[in-house]
Amino acid sequence: MRIKRFTAPDMRTALRRIRDEQGPDAVILSSHQLAEGGVEVVAATDYDEALVQQTLRTMTTPAPRSAPEPQPAPHTVPEPNHHERAVFHIDGVPVAPAEAAAASVKQERSSSRIEQVMSVFSARKPAAETTAALQRIEPTLEPQQDLVKALRRAPKAAQTPVAATAPPAPAPIPAQTPAQALREALANNPATRLVQPPAPPVAAVAQPAPAPAVSTTPAPPLRSVETDPAVTALRAELSSMRKMIERELGQFAGERLRGSPARAAALDMLAAFGCSDTLAQQIAGQLDPALSTSDVVEVTRNALAAQLPIATEDPLEKGGVIALLGPTGAGKTTTIAKLAARYAARHRARDVALISADNERTGAREQLHALGRRLGVTVCDADGPEGLTHALEQLADYPLVLIDTAGYGLRDRGLLRQILWVRGASNVRCMLVVPANGNPADLSELLKRYRSAAPEATVLTKLDESTCLGAALSVLVQHNLPMAYTASGQQVPDDIELADARCMVSAIDFPRRAGAASPLHDDGHHAFA
Repeated sequence: MRIKRFTAPDMRTALRRIRDEQGPDAVILSSHQLAEGGVEVVAATDYDEALVQQTLRTMTTPAPRSAPEPQPAPHTVPEPNHHERAVFHIDGVPVAPAEAAAASVKQERSSSRIEQVMSVFSARKPAAETTAALQRIEPTLEPQQDLVKALRRAPKAAQTPVAATAPPAPAPIPAQTPAQALREALANNPATRLVQPPAPPVAAVAQPAPAPAVSTTPAPPLRSVETDPAVTALRAELSSMRKMIERELGQFAGERLRGSPARAAALDMLAAFGCSDTLAQQIAGQLDPALSTSDVVEVTRNALAAQLPIATEDPLEKGGVIALLGPTGAGKTTTIAKLAARYAARHRARDVALISADNERTGAREQLHALGRRLGVTVCDADGPEGLTHALEQLADYPLVLIDTAGYGLRDRGLLRQILWVRGASNVRCMLVVPANGNPADLSELLKRYRSAAPEATVLTKLDESTCLGAALSVLVQHNLPMAYTASGQQVPDDIELADARCMVSAIDFPRRAGAASPLHDDGHHAFA
């Protein structure tokens, strides 16, 4: 390590010089007042951590007691002066007071504590390791300082009088081990912790509080919040209150919009079309309040068409492997035959292949095989994920492969397995078949369940069986799932088209009277060809 002495008029100036020359990692070994005035401070850097650890181990064991030296005869004085310092005897060794020790250090530097401390450390370590070592030494300094203070308050019976006229003679410094020298130099130094934070109170460090006894009794199991009947009832009540508030706010918004005749007419038309209140109010709010009644129909149709999510390109033109997902009875088998016929008409029949993975519905595979023979396309059967993988390997040369999957209920475990397979197959895309005649709440739940399969588009089927197409359109707008195709009949391949927003909203018109015919059922012809 590197040790250097600093002399300064006061301690503040000495500390500033140490910090400037040796840096903030410097550690003070000792400090004392000079006889001619000022202070002398010894600071060091680059401690050897291994030697510090060895010193700590040495400090834990008592040093061997040296043989007592013959004590000099006390000086006899006629009148002892009680204001002067006395010399203490500890284990038979005389110890001089602080002033005498300071004078002795100044006169005999060759045998001082500083040289003994300097002789302990011969190697050099980084300053960071020195600081870490002193942090471990620091808790042991406080008890040593308490010991020194206790010795200085010893009874006067152990004192040896000194001459009043002569200055106090320096007491001989006993032979010390390196550990004792380091301990005494650090313990008697008030500014040792130059770079360390203030230590906690002595009592808290010397006697740490005992750790609490660990209880071996098992703690009672905590009651789950989700299964708490009170919490469940509270959640249900809050949900009902939220729905009631939303309904009331919707009614207020509707009443405000009905202040304009044009907006009121738009609300009535959208409600008759089956649109949700939220979508109807959103579209009506976009209309000009001063719009004439004759222009309301066309403007409302355009506003609703702009809200519908429509796929920007034909998914079949990308080719690859496409799986059709959807609930039971949505029309997946018929739709897949329509898509195959549509692709074969634009390309070649041998460019498309079908895979039947529906082993749940009776007659599903026979129906697909019959449609395949009619169209002249290849049809394969597959059972489970392994069978699908094997079939896809056999049909790897086909530009387009369509997979007819089984339909499951929304709470069927088979639905989860199907979705996991689609997500695990990196080369399989999927489209969701949505029946337009479904209940809006059921359709919303359907889209939520299949959302994890990441369908790239939807096929809206059974438009000819829906009297309120706006309900299905509202759900698609709410979940923002693009529509790729619309199907409105059983004819293969005629009853399927690319999704057209203008065509779907063409049925919006002023509400009819009770005896009037429905715009979707006029003379036995459905609204969508």
